[in-house]
Amino acid sequence: MAPGLQRFTDIADDGTPQLDAASGEELVRVDRTVAVALGPRSPESPGTLFVTTRRVIWLSEAEKGKGYAVDFLAISLHAVSRDLEAYPSPCIYTQIEAAVGTEEEAGESNPEANELELSRVSEMRLILADPGQRILLNYVVSLKDFFVQACVYALSLMMEFK
Repeated sequence: MAPGLQRFTDIADDGTPQLDAASGEELVRVDRTVAVALGPRSPESPGTLFVTTRRVIWLSEAEKGKGYAVDFLAISLHAVSRDLEAYPSPCIYTQIEAAVGTEEEAGESNPEANELELSRVSEMRLILADPGQRILLNYVVSLKDFFVQACVYALSLMMEFK
């Protein structure tokens, strides 16, 4: 998968993402009613968040076939945000390695633009249905464990190229 946020459409008949089992990708966590906000845009309608051993995948419940994915190597779990001045809902704030370019080129300066150049999105917020602090913190601890696993995986790939 290329760095950055990607459109995801490889969805099985049961509504779950098709995983790359050949490379050992496995489903680790599923959370329903999670909204996602890309860059400065308003949140998408709630969907389902799938955390695998390789990436984070979000699939819309409202628009079947619509989804986004980001590889663990391209995402940083930045903060649990409860500052309502920074964002109107408590959320998990992530930063994404994005293609070089300006926000205007990505369409991020116009939150109502129909098409957003996903490869240039550098921020993603995950808004859980129950924003309780304990749930958010447990979620982040869980995700951090998978980020550590992703780093170990990346290092093992780098060692193969030596």
